[in-house]
Amino acid sequence: MITSKDKYIKTSGLIIDARSITQLIYINAVFGKLFSSNNTFLIWKGSKNDLKLASKLFKIPKNFYIFDINSSDKNLAFNFKNVRQIKNLCKKIIKNNRSNTLCTCFASGFYFDFLKNLLQINDNDVIQFDDGLINGFVQKKKYRLLRFLVNLIHGVYYFPSKYALFSDQRFNKIFTSINPKNIVDIKNKNIFNITELVTSSFIKLSNKYVDIKMPGSALIMTAPTIEGGRMTKGEYRKLILLVYSKLKNFGVNEIYLSKHPSEKKISDSLYKKLGFNFRYINYPSELIMLNKNISLIVNPINSTMLMSEFFGLLKNKADVISYVPNKSPFADIRIAKINKILKNNNVNHHLIDRNE
Repeated sequence: MITSKDKYIKTSGLIIDARSITQLIYINAVFGKLFSSNNTFLIWKGSKNDLKLASKLFKIPKNFYIFDINSSDKNLAFNFKNVRQIKNLCKKIIKNNRSNTLCTCFASGFYFDFLKNLLQINDNDVIQFDDGLINGFVQKKKYRLLRFLVNLIHGVYYFPSKYALFSDQRFNKIFTSINPKNIVDIKNKNIFNITELVTSSFIKLSNKYVDIKMPGSALIMTAPTIEGGRMTKGEYRKLILLVYSKLKNFGVNEIYLSKHPSEKKISDSLYKKLGFNFRYINYPSELIMLNKNISLIVNPINSTMLMSEFFGLLKNKADVISYVPNKSPFADIRIAKINKILKNNNVNHHLIDRNE
């Protein structure tokens, strides 16, 4: 466990791999002063509109590049056009600065492996941040030989590590709020607790940019289940209607919508029909949750709820409704953890059964 981050922020070149505004807030909480440096580069894997919103919330690096692509392993493995875009960008960054530190919240998968290797980043120069609670799970990488062959096809010579994320034995610098104790080879990791830094950033941003005046309002978070192929449009519609019927039983005055960054506009017409308020639709759900007039939360057993206790997001909350989309990873573990968190904070938990 390290007690100071200072020795890790003296870098001649900082590269940020961010895929959501929340991830960028985590990294900004630690490296915000370097965001103004000419040697800081942001590789934004998301939409131009989301990056524009991020620039409203805080100053983003002036050197930024946007990849609004599907970066899932399945899509990227044989998408030579998108891989070529990644290669061209990495060449451009290397030309400007060969000595770099790479910050990421998801150090796993083809997209990250391509970035790291094409940018010629050393293992010791990778800094991992949280991406919700997923980093706390010990995950063995599957199909390592196949992944190695795909890497070779794209000109990247790298045999995948045995473990993913925080347990990847290549990387030893972790900035986290969850401080998991089950990390593989934890004795060789340098871990810095950033809970206070991130919480402070969330509170400041929420107070400044989220203005909800109606007491007894609700926040509903949705998930990219259609985009991820986990549910059909009809299945997802049926689930949301079930959630809505449950929600209306609480007599809330206003229902604010927060969409996952990977969710497209497929279900927007349904959300509008149900009367959801779109004002903060693309804002990080943490910022909306912190508003004192949000008393009820609806969530798809997602990272926000799993991280809520670390950031004090449950103040003034009376009820939480959890719903479970099809093929939710670690569903039983997530539900158990949410139950425990809400019990610790005296918040009523209402779980919508998948068979209802």
